[in-house]
Amino acid sequence: MKKSFMFVVVCAMALILVAGCAAQPPAADGQVQPPSAQAESTTAPEAESAAPGAFHYAFLDEPPGIDPTVSQGNTQSTIYATLYEGLVTVDEAGNIIPGAAASWDVSPDGAEYTFYLRDGLKWSDGKELTAKDFEYAWLRALQPETASTYSWFVEMFIHNGSAYAKGEVGADEVGVKAIDDKTLNVKLNMPAAYFLQALLAGVWLPVRQDIVEADPETWPFNAETAISNGPFKLTEYKIGSYITAEKNPYYWDADNVAIDQVRFSFITDANTAYSAFIAGDVDGIAGVPTTELVNILATDDRLHTYDQLRFSFLRLNTRSEGLSNPLVRRAISLAFDRKGYLDGLGNITAQPALGSVPSGLILDGKDFREVSGDNGLAPTAQLEEARALLAEAGYPDGAGLPVYHLHVADNMTKNAEILQQMLLTNLGIQTEIRPVDTKLNFPMMVEGKYDIAFGGWGGDYTHPMTFLELFTSTAYDNATGWANPEYDDLIAKARVATDEAEALELMVDAEHILIEESPIVPVSVPSGALMMQDYVKNWFISTADTLYIARAEITQ
Repeated sequence: MKKSFMFVVVCAMALILVAGCAAQPPAADGQVQPPSAQAESTTAPEAESAAPGAFHYAFLDEPPGIDPTVSQGNTQSTIYATLYEGLVTVDEAGNIIPGAAASWDVSPDGAEYTFYLRDGLKWSDGKELTAKDFEYAWLRALQPETASTYSWFVEMFIHNGSAYAKGEVGADEVGVKAIDDKTLNVKLNMPAAYFLQALLAGVWLPVRQDIVEADPETWPFNAETAISNGPFKLTEYKIGSYITAEKNPYYWDADNVAIDQVRFSFITDANTAYSAFIAGDVDGIAGVPTTELVNILATDDRLHTYDQLRFSFLRLNTRSEGLSNPLVRRAISLAFDRKGYLDGLGNITAQPALGSVPSGLILDGKDFREVSGDNGLAPTAQLEEARALLAEAGYPDGAGLPVYHLHVADNMTKNAEILQQMLLTNLGIQTEIRPVDTKLNFPMMVEGKYDIAFGGWGGDYTHPMTFLELFTSTAYDNATGWANPEYDDLIAKARVATDEAEALELMVDAEHILIEESPIVPVSVPSGALMMQDYVKNWFISTADTLYIARAEITQ
């Protein structure tokens, strides 16, 4: 879920993947874009008369899609948590709690789950929701024609998921079965103690077959067909401006939903969003302007900072001339001044990243980050070693390397300028900055239309695997062209290891290969920040950047 980040405290101050947890494929590859897409809004919303129980929140980007089976990302995760509910959900402390499933059983070997749905579940149009709806959604994610950005994620867990996706077995041989209307049986490829946490990703949400098949491309954007099962239901999607929703009377826990109306505005300029918040035109914003952060931290208790399960990095296209050489890539990683980069952005909350897994993920009683160590990296540049590697690769002081295309979302040009100067000064590597529309940013990376690019990843569950699996050769979000059979093998073994000590050792070995070969350059571990008016109560945001408002109240 997990999902691909647009919190501006991250976006403007650190390197991120704009689509969030997971990113989006281009329309040419089957990705459904919102119909008649217009330019994203950069203006503040007009002040509206505040209706009792109305909640208005501003995102700093607009997602390229809101079909939960297809499109994942930071902004989508909040939209999905508002409109849908999966088998499980999460509480403020991060504990997995029942969602659409009232309970579940786990087999002794940990490789089979049986979920029992709540009584009386309904869709937002009043029709019955059954286990078959979950089965349909998961099988749909695996079908190549769906072009789900998280099909690999479902394949990773579900028995015969990959074989089904390749057309080698039929649906009846896949490890998801509706036993009856209220019972869903799930067989996994391997024991996975983190499977319940993985179910928080949007790709596992139910969608209804008759609705999807009647209008496969635009059903999520139309109020008449955007049928969902969560605390709210969509009432309007104005492309480039906002989404509105209202309380879903058929939600199983509707009596405890205090908000009647929700409005999500898309305001891509952080200063504009902040001005709207200060004026009281919105109840919350998904980030703050870099220039205001220090002052806000000191003076405004409506700013909420929180730990994030994510890290930012540079992608290096291993198919590009010079960058195909791991010595060149390692030289770039060693020469990158992480602290200087963050200082240049005025980022006072992020920490330099020296690996691909953030701190705080515990396995066998040990913090993965502490066990794996610094991978030979440092917060500041290691110029002597970096320049020696570049010379060893045959490119002393960058001589002989091409001018690289520095691919960047158009709201991150300052980030690119800092990196451009750093590469030139430290290694003699020349780059040309090429800003692109935020919606095209990651799709172009997937197509290989870059040399060096900014990336990031938010974990879908609290386990090192949520970061390490990203760089396997078959992961859609790898997008570097890097493929290492030994890395793939270590990750495959770690997935099925039932002994935590063994799994930890395998994953540490894998990370060492990844960072040594450097298809990515770790940059930072950010902290999240949002602003919320004091009168909004009982909301929370997860480390995966999903805002939960099902129990929120407007007290003014």
